[in-house]
Amino acid sequence: MTVVPFWSTAWESNSYLIVSETHAALIDAGVDVDRVKASLVKMGATLDYVLLTHGHFDHTIFVDKLRKAMPSPLVVHVADAEMLVDAEKSAQYHFFGTRSVHDPADKTVKHGDALPLGNTVITVHHTPGHSQGSVCYRVEDALFSGDTLFASGYGRCDLYGGDMSALAHSLGSLRALDQKLTIYPGHGGTAILGDALDNLFGLI
Repeated sequence: MTVVPFWSTAWESNSYLIVSETHAALIDAGVDVDRVKASLVKMGATLDYVLLTHGHFDHTIFVDKLRKAMPSPLVVHVADAEMLVDAEKSAQYHFFGTRSVHDPADKTVKHGDALPLGNTVITVHHTPGHSQGSVCYRVEDALFSGDTLFASGYGRCDLYGGDMSALAHSLGSLRALDQKLTIYPGHGGTAILGDALDNLFGLI
């Protein structure tokens, strides 16, 4: 498996292209279509999925353009599906006063679901707290943690669907995973899972 990171200068959010053999999945959609296309061509892969870690606008902004340019199913946890079609719930209206929305998701997932990708598997870990449907995606020795867990912190809980107690429980549940996993968060740099959890100073 190969991981190609993208950083959005507009929102300071991360998206990641993961490639296994000739198959690829894009985790979060804060990156423009041309950059994704160029990486797919370079890697000789086709896009199988666009996977959202949650439904906030800075992680979904290019989903419709991506689906139009490279038809592939948009996947989100069932609890965050509503955020794609509601600008207040996605925080688009909160930050910008605009009501831009997206087409609905093509597929919803829940905790424990597995998505095949080339010669590997993407496993869904439901980690509510930042939003109701926040997830982390486990792929081999990587954990794509969205806004659930950063290298030195965690996502805010004061927007729609946020719940601090739920987030604390979700972060605690990550202790059950291999603590040597590399996390690829929705903002900021990578880290080792155990180190990132240790940085939370008694929250869990």
